[in-house]
Amino acid sequence: MPRPLALLMAAVLAIFYLDAFVIGASGPEVVAFILLGVLTVVGFRQHADHGPHRWPAVLPIVLGALGATAVQALSRAELMTMVSATALVGCLGALLERRSGAMSLAAPLYCGAFAGMTSKLVLHHPGWLVLAGALAGAVLTLLSNSWGGIGGKLGTTAFLSVFGICGLAWTFGALGAGAPLHAYSAAERLGVVIAAVASPLLTHWLSERCALGPIQGSALPSLLVGLLLPLLAAPLGITPQPLAVVWLGSSFVGMTAHERLGRHPQAMLIAMGLLFALFSLSFEPRLAGIGGDLGATAAVSVFTVLGARRLLPS
Repeated sequence: MPRPLALLMAAVLAIFYLDAFVIGASGPEVVAFILLGVLTVVGFRQHADHGPHRWPAVLPIVLGALGATAVQALSRAELMTMVSATALVGCLGALLERRSGAMSLAAPLYCGAFAGMTSKLVLHHPGWLVLAGALAGAVLTLLSNSWGGIGGKLGTTAFLSVFGICGLAWTFGALGAGAPLHAYSAAERLGVVIAAVASPLLTHWLSERCALGPIQGSALPSLLVGLLLPLLAAPLGITPQPLAVVWLGSSFVGMTAHERLGRHPQAMLIAMGLLFALFSLSFEPRLAGIGGDLGATAAVSVFTVLGARRLLPS
């Protein structure tokens, strides 16, 4: 891959990390996040391999736009939540790919769906999201030989695309102020930790042991959680949507390939999930609601744990 594209992905993760976790944090938190950031850099240098690029094709661009359109249509019509709509797109994409035997159908659809998760308080007109989904499909093709087996790649690609479209929307005065952040209760914080650990383990098990593949392994449980959690929320005294978001986001950690995890995959996934929970509870970007931020958080969690393993004696 051309070096500028590799540097672009590194820059995108750095911008995301600084905005989401470092800027606005208290003194001790800043020190902790800087140290974790160093581990992220180590893991990125060791595992963010970049192979030869492929030029964008029409089909991934169309599929990315369709994924974003589907999520926006279902969520804005209040037929489904964004989590359920995104997971449904992933399930349908994986099923279509399996039935047709055609490769590279599910990934651009799922990636486009992540772009479509952008809040209307960031980009109000859905046309911007269709454009972001199409760009996500194009960028994903460029990165097809990069970050192989790294959980959060699709989401980070979507974040890069939406971030670029936000810059374009800003020049036209169409960029919103961002979405409000959810304040977690004590019970919800516990739920975040449980979800962030359980989701990667289940995703990896379905993907590797049950041979469903990483996209189906992520999307299918996330769809069930998105549909069933509201039924359980009232008795438990929790708000369902934020926990469903955490479940979906942490499932991207579980999409990490088995060979990346080494000899102790379960322990690595638990560590990555716990780190995802920490990042989720500390998430305070200046412009919240950008699609793909869950995947970027997952990628940071994966790279950080891989970086820690690189520095620790074997």
